[in-house]
Amino acid sequence: MSKLPVIQLPARFEALARPKRLKVFFGGRGSGKSETFARQLLVNAESIPRYKVLCTREYQNSIDDSVHGMLKTFIDQYQFPFEVQNTVINTPSGGYFKFFGLSRNITAIKSKFDYDVVWVEEAEDIKEATWDLLIPTIRKSNSEIWVSFNPADEASATYQLFVKPYLAQIKHNGFYEDEQIYVAMVNYDDNPFFPAELRQHSEHLKQTNFKKWLHVYGGEPNMQYYDALIEPEWFEAAVDAHIKLGFVPRGERVCGFDPADMGTDAKARTLRHGVLIVDCCSWLDGDITEATQRAVDDAVEFRATDFIYDNVGNGASVKTYARMGGKPVNLEFHGFGAGESPDFPDEPFEEAEKTELEPRTNANVFKNKRAQYWWYLRERFFRTWQAVEKKVYHDPTTLISISSDIKELASLKSEIVKVPRKRTAGSRLIQIVSKDEMRAKGISSPNLADSLMKSFAIPEKSDFVYERRPAARRR
Repeated sequence: MSKLPVIQLPARFEALARPKRLKVFFGGRGSGKSETFARQLLVNAESIPRYKVLCTREYQNSIDDSVHGMLKTFIDQYQFPFEVQNTVINTPSGGYFKFFGLSRNITAIKSKFDYDVVWVEEAEDIKEATWDLLIPTIRKSNSEIWVSFNPADEASATYQLFVKPYLAQIKHNGFYEDEQIYVAMVNYDDNPFFPAELRQHSEHLKQTNFKKWLHVYGGEPNMQYYDALIEPEWFEAAVDAHIKLGFVPRGERVCGFDPADMGTDAKARTLRHGVLIVDCCSWLDGDITEATQRAVDDAVEFRATDFIYDNVGNGASVKTYARMGGKPVNLEFHGFGAGESPDFPDEPFEEAEKTELEPRTNANVFKNKRAQYWWYLRERFFRTWQAVEKKVYHDPTTLISISSDIKELASLKSEIVKVPRKRTAGSRLIQIVSKDEMRAKGISSPNLADSLMKSFAIPEKSDFVYERRPAARRR
């Protein structure tokens, strides 16, 4: 047997080199999924006798539609001693690579059981019925199914089968793994071979159209985020806004806590000093009691005086924690009921005042408390963008500044720019799409974002006044 070529396996793809029944890699353009799969399969075919690989995709009208050409390029580049024919690639030990289109030959897949690996490329197009037939067909001892794709529609069978059930873990850790499956999100920054030309395009798109960038290079499904409340450029303006605008954050110290609605969701907490979001983090481990204690400990260390938490679902345990004597001295607990009636129901809705519309009150503007405080947060981001980018003066207490030191800053931004307004026929009330509705569409629960929103869901306690401060607003 010839000496194996030396080929670098990127760190984020290390799972390809160890046994696992299902290996699923998804993400944006330029992540190197296809190229890395091809290189590793060639290495395996060189080192494992009679190694048989079936390269499939949903649509293959000719061999030109397959990965045959890519494999041939790498065979030539690394000088693998393989015989490349028009429709098959043979190895000296009796193994081979064959190529197969699933859409026109789905019943024929039943005869393809004697393969070590089936590679399903561009798997976003694979239908549920195809998976139902393909997975049990590949049954050779220690056989594997490798899946690579760029997410398209979050409702697609592939995304629903391999990503959605593990989305919280993937978002938090970058991957999910159990005895049967390894699923990883990989993007261009995981690819050491990412070309400079694409890097330039990625950076340009990230600056000019962040929502599109999330799909093309960020590995997100192709969601248009219609009616999103907060624009990406507003968020960017808010990063270190207190430094950009030259004011020192003053005021109350608050901890916002999202205890997770479901066992697979991440817990999240935000620490806020005045208008400055000092930290925002999430974690998966631990039960609700452990999560509450962790968040409370963080709040105490932060010298917070207020602790706001979701008081329904898992959040009910936080209320029990406080009632059973777990509440530290000088830390006041506030339950936040997302579906409750808006706060300050009889106060005028200020946007109506500004535009001289018929005066309306909070009670007949907002569907519930969650909509109200998300809208208030939207106003903060918009005013901050005006102040930073348009040089429009606003009272600093009505703005928001987000520390650039937050480790999960990218995840926080991704969550915040996805939270959409909900439109209901016949209703003028401002509503926000619920977490359950977002999960149903394959969008991860915005736990970081909700913990941040909750941190503002109390009246201001500080009487600190900046210069030029206009009439105080209750937020």
